[in-house]
Amino acid sequence: MSQAFSYKSYHTPVYRKALEIFKLSRAMAVHFTQDKHVLEMGFSACPKDRYAGDLVNESLQLAPGVASVVSAKNYGSRLERIRKIRKASKSLKTLCRNLEFSGVRESEFLGLLKKEIHLFDKMIADWIQQLRKA
Repeated sequence: MSQAFSYKSYHTPVYRKALEIFKLSRAMAVHFTQDKHVLEMGFSACPKDRYAGDLVNESLQLAPGVASVVSAKNYGSRLERIRKIRKASKSLKTLCRNLEFSGVRESEFLGLLKKEIHLFDKMIADWIQQLRKA
């Protein structure tokens, strides 16, 4: 097993939350696009489909990003990787907003995802504090 995906990273609450966000965004994208494949979403003429595909792709970056922070050798590298995770999280929020404006009727799903992303952001902030103390 590679060091980037060590046993330790799988058991962090932040990693598990990242997986939850991915699973939720994938399920939402499938629902919003009538079961299109992620590749089909990216090439669709419908903005809603493209946003849904982007949502899946951005959320897919979170869990490996967390695992890479756990395996980083120095503090500077960890901060750079955390910055990338935060950027992906911010992009997810923007994509949720874009989906709302594109006419997605199931706004309760988007609200749930936004709540999970907000919780993830708080978990990342707490995690950074723990990393600083370590």
